[in-house]
Amino acid sequence: MTVAALPTRRRHPAVSPAARFVAWRLVSSVAVLLVVSFVVFAFMHVAPGGPEQSIGGRFATPEQLDAIRERYGLNDPLWVQYTSFLASALHFDLGTSFSLRTPVTTAIAGAAGVSISLLLMAWVSSTVIGVLLGVVSARHPGGLVDRAVVGFTVVGASSPVFVTGVLLAYVFGVVLGWFPTLGAGTVGVDRLAHLVLPAATLVILALAATSKVARVRISQVQEEDHVTFSEARGLSSTHVLTNSVLRNAGVQIVTQASASMIALVGALIVVESVYSIDGLGSALVSAISTRDIPMIQAITLLLATFIVVVNFVADLLCLAIDPRMRMGLGDRRG
Repeated sequence: MTVAALPTRRRHPAVSPAARFVAWRLVSSVAVLLVVSFVVFAFMHVAPGGPEQSIGGRFATPEQLDAIRERYGLNDPLWVQYTSFLASALHFDLGTSFSLRTPVTTAIAGAAGVSISLLLMAWVSSTVIGVLLGVVSARHPGGLVDRAVVGFTVVGASSPVFVTGVLLAYVFGVVLGWFPTLGAGTVGVDRLAHLVLPAATLVILALAATSKVARVRISQVQEEDHVTFSEARGLSSTHVLTNSVLRNAGVQIVTQASASMIALVGALIVVESVYSIDGLGSALVSAISTRDIPMIQAITLLLATFIVVVNFVADLLCLAIDPRMRMGLGDRRG
């Protein structure tokens, strides 16, 4: 008598720990954005005077305020108002600016373009220059270049942003006349020339931390056995630097680069004020002074989204650079 073979269940491939980590970070990023959007929305709506006062102005009568609350649904519970705001935001409808009387997305589109251009110029420059200075300092510790780099970056980081901006504008804009000092220019070369000094101000701010982290981590990696073994095999110094040193220092450099990007977002408001640039920072200051709630909510949500995306991308890059992190995720699963 034979026993019929039981059908075997097809096993589906298990989800990798790295994929589960990415999914978890994505979910947590969305949760952070929801919390930030709700907190900002709630603060704006519970502030003294409320949105109806911002719309009607300081001289609005009680009857006018009641009419505004009824028209804009401000008498509804807060969670109902927030749900409506969130549904509109998902369709890229962020309301109408109280002060400009135009859609918020239209009002901040041009400002966002200027701020992103300035931010990317400063971030790319500070990261590249900072890593290069860190490599040179680590290769020649205690030398003249190392001491000059450390001294310059410490002075630059210790100086307030507005002081650095005013000094650069005076020296290179007023005295030497090399660059314009006000506005963001139009397009092309004119835009680039106007953003040189603001970008340089931000670069000096971020350069100290980036070069220090790169210098310390590269110095540590250079003392590890795999680097010594690579040099003993007769490999070129360029090959050892790119494939052994920088690759193993990549996680710390990427982490610091993302932190510098976030720090530059905060400094952007001051720099745009110093150089009279009509960017997101200036728009946010203007919106706060005029109690333009839709503009405040939109700019805050945009900046929060940008910061969350930067952190998420940094996590993905760290996973791609260092296989030990992926192995660590597998070990935690077990």
